[in-house]
Amino acid sequence: MDREAGAHHQAAPGHGEMEAAHEHEHGHRKRRVPRIRERQRRKSTGLVWAMVILCTLLAIGVIVAGATVFAVYLLYKPKMPYLLVSDARLERLEYGQSGTMLDLQLALTIQAENTNSKTDATFSGVSLVVGFHGADVALLRAGTFSVARRSAVPLRYQVVSVGRQLSPDGMQYMDGALRAGVVPLDLFGKARTTWKVGIFASLQFWTRISCRFLFNYPGNGTAMPVDCRSKSP
Repeated sequence: MDREAGAHHQAAPGHGEMEAAHEHEHGHRKRRVPRIRERQRRKSTGLVWAMVILCTLLAIGVIVAGATVFAVYLLYKPKMPYLLVSDARLERLEYGQSGTMLDLQLALTIQAENTNSKTDATFSGVSLVVGFHGADVALLRAGTFSVARRSAVPLRYQVVSVGRQLSPDGMQYMDGALRAGVVPLDLFGKARTTWKVGIFASLQFWTRISCRFLFNYPGNGTAMPVDCRSKSP
């Protein structure tokens, strides 16, 4: 009995030591978990602040860019260059009974206008058509050229068209026009305009023209007044 009690008394301290070691290890794990969470919290906070700073910088950049564009606009006040027909005269029209334009001669002056006060403009790809009732009578072109600020460059065309055959509908339309003494001719086409705004910005737009001229013919061949100028989108 005493030996068993002694053996039991000796075994008891070993079991207590195991419980103490287990509690010590469990307490150590409890202290380790908060440290990991604290590190994750600091890392998340750092990412949030980085995103806040980045968004702030982007917002400042957008504001500065917008203010710069607005300031450049106020300084340069850019205006679209355009084409303007300043003179048109039907000098000759011979029309055969077979529906053929035997000879058409048209004097046409088109001004390439640049009303900008601080920058030159360039015109390119000028392509214009003279037409009658849906039929192309003549094609007008011009190479690339520059127009100084607040100035204009005249494009003078001496249009000659020979042997243009009209459709039956066009023949009736021409007969009626000659009887009325008013011959309509259409002008339509486009040109590319380029000009700079500030140091870096370069603007390009197509300017398009579409007009109808009513010529006193037979008569002096002058055109009735019309504001014929191109427009940009």
